[in-house]
Amino acid sequence: MRKAAVMIGFGAFFLTMALLMRFYAYPKLAVVPLNQNTQQTVADDNAKYFDADKVKAGSGKILTKATVVADKAASEKVSEELGRDVVVIDQWQSTDNFDDKGQMKAPPMSATTQRVAIDRSTGEAVKWDGNELNGKPVDIKGQTIKFPFQVDKDAKYEYWDTTLAKAIPVKFAGEDKINGMKTYKFTQSVPKTTFTKMDVPGEIFGLEKGKQTADRTYANERTIWVDPVTGVMMKLQEKQKQTLELEGQEPVNAMDTTSTMTPETVAKNVDEYKSKGSQLNILRNWAPLVLGLLGLLALVLGLIVSMRSRRSVGAHAEERRDDYRDDYRDGNGNDNANMVFGDRRDDGVQY
Repeated sequence: MRKAAVMIGFGAFFLTMALLMRFYAYPKLAVVPLNQNTQQTVADDNAKYFDADKVKAGSGKILTKATVVADKAASEKVSEELGRDVVVIDQWQSTDNFDDKGQMKAPPMSATTQRVAIDRSTGEAVKWDGNELNGKPVDIKGQTIKFPFQVDKDAKYEYWDTTLAKAIPVKFAGEDKINGMKTYKFTQSVPKTTFTKMDVPGEIFGLEKGKQTADRTYANERTIWVDPVTGVMMKLQEKQKQTLELEGQEPVNAMDTTSTMTPETVAKNVDEYKSKGSQLNILRNWAPLVLGLLGLLALVLGLIVSMRSRRSVGAHAEERRDDYRDDYRDGNGNDNANMVFGDRRDDGVQY
């Protein structure tokens, strides 16, 4: 019986550990860290753009850097205010070209700042009064810096476009290998849209000197490769087209680029999150499965040992009862045990 109790105890322990790993430890670890601090670099060596410094068309390499930093103190405060686990993210992004000496020009061609609260598990922006884009309050929606943990390729996701300040649907476009790592590929199509008006020199349209107020349009074909376990973007590519348009005049190219995360950035992402994804998979799937099977096996073996022990005890007791009866048979083989045992039963003693 002692062996059975030990086995049953181990079985219960293993099952408890399996449940704790799956439903307690995993949700605690599958969250955006409050000390998040990363930088991603996107580049195009052959972009075509309007060079504002030279007031004419230009071409060459452009570089976009995006920095993401979590505000821990704000995250804890906002989480308490909203009653949910969020992280407040500050994001800076700038794009610039290079001069003839290969040095990045200043000021940048474009720059964006963003402050947003996102759900630590789903990566989706949450409604919060402090959400800002370029210093102005904005109702930011959809995925911003990442996708959810355990990405569902059949789910309907939207990705936040900072240029249009709008969340636009993305579509699952299949699985792909990035540096040997399995990823989900999502695509997003941003139709040509006028997103702002700009004062530009009339000369760029072949007009006389003087300012002209032109529409600036934007279109983008965005492809995102996502780690299905962590939801982190392993690679990003944007085929972006921007024009300056003035009624009655030929459009002027403002930006024509296919910008892609640099190989160094992609390699760093894969190296970091491939191992993290494996650890989360073990914690969510394999460890609970193995512990669960061990727990069930130990419980079954414990029950079998317990049942066998009970049968053995019962058989032993029956043998003892038969031995007692043999002791009370007379010399002629008559059974006198009934009287003896009956007297004992009357006294309340059970055998």
